[in-house]
Amino acid sequence: MVNRVEKNRMICLEFESDKRYPNPVSDCVITAEFQGPSGRVIRREAYWNGGAQYGISFAPVETGVWNYVLSAPKDSGLHAAKGQIECVPYTGSLDIYRHGFLKISDDRRYFTYADGTPFFWLGDTHWEFCYREKWEESNHPKMDSMFKGMIDKRAAQGYTVYQTNLRSDACMGGETYYWDDAGLPNVEFYQKELDRRMYYLAEKGIVNALGFAWFMSIEHQTEKYQNLARYIIARYGALPVVWTLAGETGGYEKAKQAFYVDEWRKVALTVQEADGYHHPLTAHYTNERPFASYYQNEDWLDFTLNQAGHGDYVISASDYKDFLKKHGDKPFVEGEAFYEYCSTLEENGTRLCTDAMVRRAAYLSIQAGGCGYTYGAQGIWDVVWEKGQDNPMSVFNRFDVTWAEAIDAPGGEQMGYMRRFYEEQKFFELYPFAAGSEEEGNPFGKKLPLITVTKDKKRWVLYYPQAVRKSTEIEGFENGVYAMQWFNPRTGEYETESEFEVTSGTWKIPVKPDREDWCLVINKKEKGA
Repeated sequence: MVNRVEKNRMICLEFESDKRYPNPVSDCVITAEFQGPSGRVIRREAYWNGGAQYGISFAPVETGVWNYVLSAPKDSGLHAAKGQIECVPYTGSLDIYRHGFLKISDDRRYFTYADGTPFFWLGDTHWEFCYREKWEESNHPKMDSMFKGMIDKRAAQGYTVYQTNLRSDACMGGETYYWDDAGLPNVEFYQKELDRRMYYLAEKGIVNALGFAWFMSIEHQTEKYQNLARYIIARYGALPVVWTLAGETGGYEKAKQAFYVDEWRKVALTVQEADGYHHPLTAHYTNERPFASYYQNEDWLDFTLNQAGHGDYVISASDYKDFLKKHGDKPFVEGEAFYEYCSTLEENGTRLCTDAMVRRAAYLSIQAGGCGYTYGAQGIWDVVWEKGQDNPMSVFNRFDVTWAEAIDAPGGEQMGYMRRFYEEQKFFELYPFAAGSEEEGNPFGKKLPLITVTKDKKRWVLYYPQAVRKSTEIEGFENGVYAMQWFNPRTGEYETESEFEVTSGTWKIPVKPDREDWCLVINKKEKGA
């Protein structure tokens, strides 16, 4: 019988060995080589699924018949077993399956789907999605399930990525979930809990940007985490995923950072070798100034996943611009900055992080040259079920915000507006532009809008944070008539379009409509239009 599956959708093939092995993972390594109609080969490792059961997950990436052959221990009875999978066109509406898994653009500035369609990274942070977010319960009045309700809402708001972590580290008690008493994969946990969570995200068309643990877990356990990475890739690597290695990979003890960086590199190289789809791979960085840059010169690091922090450092445009001048050969995503409702870590005292603070960090990072942003909300990433509960992360949640409050935070909705705005403006064609006064060190430079522009200088996007209150003349305009339109990042709406004419190659940018933050879109009009 030929198995049939839609293009880019995962199918799980089930096999049973003739014998049970003392160590069913290391003693019975099974791999499958899939060859597609064009000759493309994808290699997938099997995962142990309890007893003598093994599974191979596979997603065909082109239509037609794929042939596969197994390589396995001779006494398993599975060596040289063959089969076929017929791949038929995908008939649904989810972009990740219509266009294919993620890759890096040819100019290495942003993400695309497999067919080259640009992909805007809009993530939501769920560090403990795998075992603390409740599947059957909810105390949100409009959600029956905490886990599914949040995913449904983010999907409706336009999010494309879930930024997660297995939290398999001992300090979170995660070791008891992922390994049994014999040190083997805890198959029951995967079957009953993690499978359904990974599959639910995939069914919503959301890419899971998944880390394996937090940085400190690697101590004396490098081989264990290499094996965990292989198992996770085998079980879930045919889903829409991105690998983020470890939370805050280098750690914060300077004397030990080289150790953490070196040991997690070994896991990264394991991922690079094991992942037959070559999903994008990165490391979730530590919060540093200048921005962290370890691994930047290594070929396995496909993009930068930065952490600008929650107020422990000032977040300025120069931080992003300085980093991208040195490391602009990889896509840049701001992956952790000012979680909404968090208690900021500012020297002058903590305050509640507002949607305005979130928007500033998000738009600033894109205008400086980024290609995506990961939002986060306090009460969600630290999984606060009810007020007054014991929370080891309370330093970030002094205002005692619950997940049910956080999921309805205004910034969460506004990030969806931002994604739609940048897709409408073709973010992948925009490049940072510096007004003269900004480059000259003018103290008022930081009070000016942040500007991006297309290479032909015909489309401009200006972002005015709340603090911006100055105007300046911009050189570089072609003479002619331009249309300009204000975009409100708080509502996702455009104001009425107006026109202006440039006759001398320069134009004085307007002051924003009020004291809030705004975007201004400028397009050169063709003659006769």
